Parts: sequence; C-alpha cells; structure tokens
Amino acid sequence: MVWTDVIQYLLLAGLAVYVASLSLDLTSAKGISLIAASSALGAEWWDPLLLGGLMGALVFLVALLPGWVAEQDPWQKIWAARDESSAKRGLVLGGALLAFVYLCCFITAIGLSVLYPKPAGEVEAEMLYLKIISDNVSPVLLALLSIGFAAASMSCTDTFATSAASCISRDLVQRHLWPAATMKQMMVVNRVLVIVMIAISASIAIYATSIVDAVIIATVIGTTSYFFPIIGGLYWKRANRWGAMAALVVGGGTQIALISYEQFWLKQPLDSISPYLTEHGVLVGLALSALFFAGVSLATRPEPDIRLAAFFPDVAENVFGRDLPMVDRRGARYLKISASIEEKTAGDRSHLDLAIEHAPAREAGEGSLSWERFVKGLKEMSPLWFTPTGSHIVYRLSQADMLACVKMVRGDESHIWLSAEPRIEQRDRLKDELSIAYGEIDEALASVGMRARLG
Repeated sequence: MVWTDVIQYLLLAGLAVYVASLSLDLTSAKGISLIAASSALGAEWWDPLLLGGLMGALVFLVALLPGWVAEQDPWQKIWAARDESSAKRGLVLGGALLAFVYLCCFITAIGLSVLYPKPAGEVEAEMLYLKIISDNVSPVLLALLSIGFAAASMSCTDTFATSAASCISRDLVQRHLWPAATMKQMMVVNRVLVIVMIAISASIAIYATSIVDAVIIATVIGTTSYFFPIIGGLYWKRANRWGAMAALVVGGGTQIALISYEQFWLKQPLDSISPYLTEHGVLVGLALSALFFAGVSLATRPEPDIRLAAFFPDVAENVFGRDLPMVDRRGARYLKISASIEEKTAGDRSHLDLAIEHAPAREAGEGSLSWERFVKGLKEMSPLWFTPTGSHIVYRLSQADMLACVKMVRGDESHIWLSAEPRIEQRDRLKDELSIAYGEIDEALASVGMRARLG
C-alpha cells in the first residue's frame, strides 16, 4: 500500500507541476510575469488584516488542516512506522510534499487569474483547471494527465474507504456490538464495510455540485468535531472523556447545523451574513468545540492515572514504578515459551508475537471460549490487565511505554495472540513479561474450563 501511495503521489505531483509550468508559460507569453500577475490581484488580497483574500486562504487552512491532522489515516501511518524517528521523518516529509502540491496549485491559480475572466463561483473555478489543460495540450498528453487525476481519485478513495470502514468495524462493531469476534471475522466485516463506504460515497457524489465544496464540508465537520478531543487528549493531562464528548457533540453539531442552514434554508454562503462565517462558519464551530472541551474537562472529574499512563511518561512512572519482572530464565516453561516467540526487528524496536492455543480442559467440556467471561476473570486475577478501549483488546500495562506492553487479542476460534513492540534494549524484559502473561492467561483459562498450550 505504501508503494501504491508513492506512485499515486508521483502522478499527482507530476500533474500539478506540469499545469503550474503551463500556466507560467502562457502568462509569460502575454508578457506578464508571476510577480506582475500577483500584484494584479490587488493590495487588499494580500492584506492579512482583512478577512478576505490572503486571510480567507488562511481561514481555509484553519478549516482543513486540523481535520486532516486528526483524521485516522495519517495516524494509522504513524503507528505503522518502524520507529519514532521514521514516523517523525514521514510526518515532516509528508507535510512538505503536500505543501509542494498546494504551492503548484497556488501558482496555477495566479496564472489562471490572468488567462481567464474571474469565475462566478466555485464550480466555474474548478472547471478552469480542466480548461487550461484541454485548451493547450495534445490528446496523447491529455490522456497521460488524466492518469494523474485518476491517481488522485484512487488515493483518496482507497484511503478514506479503508479508514472509515476500520473506524466502524473496530470502534463500533468490535468494541460494542461483537467484542468476542476473531481477527478473521473482523477482516470479513471490514471488507464488507469498505464496499458499503464506497457505495455511500458514490451515491452522495451523484448529487454533489462542487467537488471542492463537498471536500470542505466533510473536513470542517471533522475539524470541529474531533480535532480538540484527539490532539488535546494527547497533550493535556486534565482532558477527560466528558470534555471530549462535549466538544464532539457541540462543535460537530454546530457545524452540521450551520451547513444545513446554509444549504437548505439560506441557500447561499454564510459569509454573505458575515465575513467571520467564511468556510461554512468553521471558526464558530471550532471555537465552541475548544470552549466546551476545556470547560467541561475542568468542571468534571479527571481521568484516572491508569488511562493517562500510556501518553504521559511521568504519570506512567508513578503508576508502574521501575520494578522488573522476576522469572526463572532457566526453567523448562520459560525456555519453551521463549522458543515459541516469533521475533522481528524494525528500526529501533523488536516485534514479538506469541500464539496461544486453547481447548477444553476435559474432553466433554464446551468447545468455544467465552471471551468476555475470560477477560473479566483475567482482569480480576491480575490488576495489570486493562481494557482501555473495550474487551476486544487487552493490555498488560506494566510500564510507561504502551507499545512495549503485552497486548492480547482473539486471533481465531482456538487461538489467542499476544504481541509487544519493545525497544531493542527491552527485548529480554518483554520476553520475561510474555512468559508471565502466558502463566496468567493459563490460570484465567482454567477458571472457565479451558487449558492453554503454545500454538
């Protein structure tokens, strides 16, 4: 998927560069430079103190960038990175590559302001990009540039369809409706939901009059709904679930109400009422989201330290301390478990995986595992096991680094999967903890009439 995205970006960037250079060549042929074309936009356009022109473009960024930062798909890429340095480099490089495409579009827009009359609206403005291509390129080159448009469409389609489907399957279906589902069952659910997401998107696209406006509407709802709950929750200890829910409901609800009023009752842009309502009133929704996020969080009880430990190292040190696990590394069971651990190294972390098979303790016993009953018993036997997002994922929170903690999921009908991603220098410690986790799981399985063995 990564290489697919790389190819798609190269095609999209190639299209943006070509059209920008074409725009510059055509304006130069008229004897007008880029600086002269920029000056022709007028001093008011470049005045950052006026809520129009350049300031309007900045508001546009406020409308879009927070939503993109908090979307699931970039965070999926961050979590999939081989280590922290790779994630940081990828974040910076991705932002720079995205800014490069926007710069090309900005240059193209300045050239289009010289080559064509000012468009009457957003739909006409969108068509100018296609018009400069159709008016000035050969059929063969037009076909190649069409591939660039297709690449952009494919990149967005596969990213958002997969992201939306995984949100519903993991956060709704698996967490609340079907926590005992296996990974294979969830894979089927996710594939079905991808098809559903594409079908819903296609049905909406049929009635969309402006591609850009449809993208903006979708993004500003996300910006006002979950930017502060996600980013604030990562960096502010006092944030809690009630503040996040209030920001989600008030911010997102306000934005949906403003868009509904604009589209169905006013039937013209909200900035016709006030320039401060530009981009569908996103500044209002974002301000209310921030206000309710902070206010409700401060007015309600803070989250327990165990929920904060995964994100704040100082809290984790107080919760977990510095006690190291005590195991007999020469014991027969430890050696057997250690030999069964699959290990891979990526960047500065080791990826450890251990499969545990379970079966009825007696031949006449029940063949299926009651997952929720088993998880409840495991948490009662050992307080280190914790379910921060629901019983479908269980963490053995024993240290400040949550990635390094042992994670347990239900692999299939007869297997439990354990995994951990410790730093290389912590590898031996996590093998010790996997051994302890196996013993605790074995004890919890025995309490529900099952027995464990290495799969």
